[in-house]
Amino acid sequence: MEKKLNKLILNKAVQLLAQRDHSSCELIRKLTLFFSKKITCSEDDYPEQLDLLKTEIEDVIAYCTNQHWMNDKQYIEKYIFMRAHKGYGKYKISLELKQRGLSSDLIGELLQLADINWSEIAYQQLLKKFKLIEPRNNQQKQKVIQFLTARGFTQLNIKTAYSLLT
Repeated sequence: MEKKLNKLILNKAVQLLAQRDHSSCELIRKLTLFFSKKITCSEDDYPEQLDLLKTEIEDVIAYCTNQHWMNDKQYIEKYIFMRAHKGYGKYKISLELKQRGLSSDLIGELLQLADINWSEIAYQQLLKKFKLIEPRNNQQKQKVIQFLTARGFTQLNIKTAYSLLT
């Protein structure tokens, strides 16, 4: 027998998922924040009510996952390609996904499987950011390295991108 789902929480979850994809952690955070403000009880009962709310939210998340309305693996794959397309490297993307509460192992695995030429993306970002680059100018080389490092590219990607300039 299935658990009876809280209709208000389910409706809010569906509304959020209709707007854009969410990871399970993001959805839990948003639902908890939204509904914890609506709890009306004494201060003594608040922790108990919050625990009950979290249980109901977890049930709704499980239901949404079972219905294939959300999938953390697909979310990560889409996110990787979206951020790579915007010119970010593996490290930056990985950090952003970890901040969203997703599994480090799954992130690492999907980053390895992604068919993305990171060095080419780094090179394109160089061309976009620095209109004229003199490969022998050490000060400019440091700026380039700093820029690409901040964008989350590996040292190998940076070296490869810089070598494409010469």
